Amino acid sequence: MKFPKGRPILENTRLEFINFDNVLSASKRERAHRISGYISIIYPDVQELIFLKEGEPFNAARISMRKREIVSISEVVEKAKNATSGILSEYATDEALLKMIIASITKKPIKTNIDLSRLQPRIFIDKLKNTKFDGFIWAVSGVEESFINFEQGEITGCYVAGSSKKIPEKEIIPFLMRPNLTISIFDRDEEIEADQATPAQVEMFCKIFTNLLKNYAHPLGKNLVLRTAVSARATAKKEFPFIENLTINSELNVKGKVIVEPMTFARGMARWFDIIYESVATFLGKESETIAKKSLNDYRFALKALKFFDYTKLKI
Repeated sequence: MKFPKGRPILENTRLEFINFDNVLSASKRERAHRISGYISIIYPDVQELIFLKEGEPFNAARISMRKREIVSISEVVEKAKNATSGILSEYATDEALLKMIIASITKKPIKTNIDLSRLQPRIFIDKLKNTKFDGFIWAVSGVEESFINFEQGEITGCYVAGSSKKIPEKEIIPFLMRPNLTISIFDRDEEIEADQATPAQVEMFCKIFTNLLKNYAHPLGKNLVLRTAVSARATAKKEFPFIENLTINSELNVKGKVIVEPMTFARGMARWFDIIYESVATFLGKESETIAKKSLNDYRFALKALKFFDYTKLKI
């Protein structure tokens, strides 16, 4: 698919010639890379996007002619790092554009596949203005996707596929008169969460839980700890279904990829954590809490940022 571009940071670079970790961590080294924007990775059969806020990944998507879906950031990163072919580009864009791209994947339009060849685009746009429309138009022509943003009836940006600049309002009507263009209309829903837990956050919790379980295994043995952790997981996932995507192997290593908003992720992991250390307290008493606190201590500042200690019963 072809999206609006924005200011290029990297463009049309072959994956096998770059260090993908360096691309993702560039914002930590250089202020110029602390951008809002997206990384596009084009494979032969699909395009994958990583959305950036202040240079940090906050969401990801996979798009083809047949399917559009939100996927875990970790999954996109892992594929890119192992790929032997693919074309990578990175662009700095308005946050408004990122929200519209994500909403076009996650939300249902209020009207879809409108053929403007049967309407008068000027009358259509004037109606949206007069009714103080708050939302956006998604315009599609073949593989090209463009977006027109409205805020209370005012057009605040028209982002055209393949272009790095917003077109002026006077050019919007001619743009909408292009042949083979269909549009869908989306209203604005500020309650839609665009963020997902980052790979670093997921990895941190996997390390915490792995360390916790292995420390419990010293006095209790692997089998008992594994049964306890799996039972706790089954209980926690009733309230937080994303936990089903986190697995524990026979060596007590916790791994997984999740698509969930960061604070919900922290709440779910706090719930699972509490069930585990409270269950183990049946065997170890106060020592269970001591081991649990020790497993959190090295990560306490990152956990505080996620408000983990607002959700767990355990305080440090």
